[in-house]
Amino acid sequence: MKNAITFAIVMLLCIAASAQTQQGYVKTKGRMVNGKLVPGQGLKGATIAVRGRTTVLVNSDEGAFSFPAPDGQYHLDSVKKNGYQLIDMDLCPRSYKTSPNPLYIVMETPEQQLQDKLNAERKIRRNLQKQLQEKEDEIEALKEDNKISLEEYQKSMQKLYEEQESNEQLISDMAKRYSALDYDQLDEFYRQVSYFIESGELVKADSMLNTRGDLGRQVEEQLKKGQAIQEQEAQLNMAKDVHAADQEELARRCYSYYETFAAQHLNDTAAYFLELRASLDTTNVEWQNDAGDFIIVYTADYDKASSYYQKALRQAKAQNEENNLLVAKCYFNIGSIQSDLNAYPEAMESFEMAYNTLKPAVGEIHEGIADYYNCIGNIYDELGDYPKALECFEQSLAIAMSLPESTPISLTYYYHNLGSLYGIMGDTTKALEYLNKSLTIREAVLDKSDLDLAYCYNAVGIVYDRSNVLDKAMYYYTKELEVLETAVGENHPFTATDYNNIGVVYEKQGDYAKALEYYERSLSIRETFWGSNHSLVANSYYNIGNVYRKQGNYQEALNYHTKALNIRKRIFGENHPDVGTSYNEIAYTYYLMGDYTKTLEYFQKASNSWKAVFGEDHPYIALSYNNIGHAYFYLEDYPVSLEYYQKSYALYKSLFDETYPECIKIKERIEKVKEKMKKQ
Repeated sequence: MKNAITFAIVMLLCIAASAQTQQGYVKTKGRMVNGKLVPGQGLKGATIAVRGRTTVLVNSDEGAFSFPAPDGQYHLDSVKKNGYQLIDMDLCPRSYKTSPNPLYIVMETPEQQLQDKLNAERKIRRNLQKQLQEKEDEIEALKEDNKISLEEYQKSMQKLYEEQESNEQLISDMAKRYSALDYDQLDEFYRQVSYFIESGELVKADSMLNTRGDLGRQVEEQLKKGQAIQEQEAQLNMAKDVHAADQEELARRCYSYYETFAAQHLNDTAAYFLELRASLDTTNVEWQNDAGDFIIVYTADYDKASSYYQKALRQAKAQNEENNLLVAKCYFNIGSIQSDLNAYPEAMESFEMAYNTLKPAVGEIHEGIADYYNCIGNIYDELGDYPKALECFEQSLAIAMSLPESTPISLTYYYHNLGSLYGIMGDTTKALEYLNKSLTIREAVLDKSDLDLAYCYNAVGIVYDRSNVLDKAMYYYTKELEVLETAVGENHPFTATDYNNIGVVYEKQGDYAKALEYYERSLSIRETFWGSNHSLVANSYYNIGNVYRKQGNYQEALNYHTKALNIRKRIFGENHPDVGTSYNEIAYTYYLMGDYTKTLEYFQKASNSWKAVFGEDHPYIALSYNNIGHAYFYLEDYPVSLEYYQKSYALYKSLFDETYPECIKIKERIEKVKEKMKKQ
């Protein structure tokens, strides 16, 4: 049973991003000694704490490190190295965007850092003292030459000393800057300029800077360039506005064409116009999702739909916060495809991502959370874990019913899944109760060619099929086929499923030629869409095998049942109801061929598979005991045969009562075995 809809949240907001890695180094400062660079040293053993990740230990002698940053950003909590401290205390805690350039983290011992600061301060003070002395001598010379008056001399000296007092802050700031400077990170030109400034050789620094041209003129030219760019940007913005208006109009036209052709059920053409709209703006998440939604349902091109959904997810994550409805919708869409392709662990992971994205944003009572439980329930259903599936479906319905915005039509999806599951579990009354609720609402509201009607006809037909009310089963399958042939055409996986179901009815009616015709139609479509390793293809092989067995063509029956078994084991492993059923049918075929040793072998395998799923107290286990009893009977091991018949009888009686038809049959077999034992 598959969910008929994808995530149905009403969006108010219209890869996953490829993993990125941040690289960097933890090191000491590079210094200039006598005009030459002395590089810093890597700090092996430093630890880097990045939020949400295991602490990174620097193992490289060069101090190199790296860590993944999947979202293109990271938060640096702390960097530690015994005996060292960060030079830039604002480095962390702090958030960063990933960069192809390395992150340099510079550390020094507190003693070395203090010494560097004192050295820088001493150099600066000496340079300033030298400048003070030169200015004092200059003013003294002017006074000696009577070029300034005594009053002017006194004012000049006073001003000079006041400036010297205000230099204390300058000394502190410059000392701090140069004691923190990592010369390794400067190119050769600015390394020399900084060294000359720190050493007080300002003429040399000025001379080097002048080699780069007239700074004033360059600033003026830069301003002119900026003005030209602003004018170009204004023109570009006008062009963008025109482009946006044109794009909106083209998108509207694409969508109108899509609606026109979709209404005529010309699905390939309708899909073309949705894809055309999606190509207009690959960053538009809604357009990518719309294309994927239509393609997966109406053209069943899973690869193409998956491509659109992945594109939508990348854009949704890039444009929005993680706890966002749109991101969750993308995860749901991807999970639905993975589930359809039998990739159940991957689908479960995608649905969990959707849930973890949604819950912080909307809480537990929300349509998206109901859909999550619905999707998880579908996977448990496919895996044969019916108690867990039932728990999930009931939880999804409870949430949906508690929503203020819930409507009868919005609840039909949850009724549908519960009804289908009860049908699988053999509770026909509850199955029809829920399915008829869903069908009544859908028939009153939906168009006659709506796929949701087809899904409902299918589910009701299956319940009647299992109950052997074959005329009603065929009625609903035929109504489903009328919808499907209009909505999606003959060559579609949904239509293939209906062909398969019609084949089942014909088989039960004994019309094996018709059954085989419909099974082979179904298989041809399924192999085209799913390839040769899908549970639905296995289902077709299984059904064809049954028909050949009933026609007496046992070798062909074994061939098809073995194909079905191999696919089911690859997908589900040994412990699954369908695997047990395949073993059971192979055993029965060997029984008809008279190979009772093989019969026993496969009946025992069937029993083991079913026990792993259902436990010891289930009708399938009673059936398996009965079958094993048969095999031992024909192998003439009557004591063991009796043992299994008695176990089967006891279990059937405990589950039903002694008037149950199987109990009566097995009781007769027990008497027959006892008679055989008396004659031995």
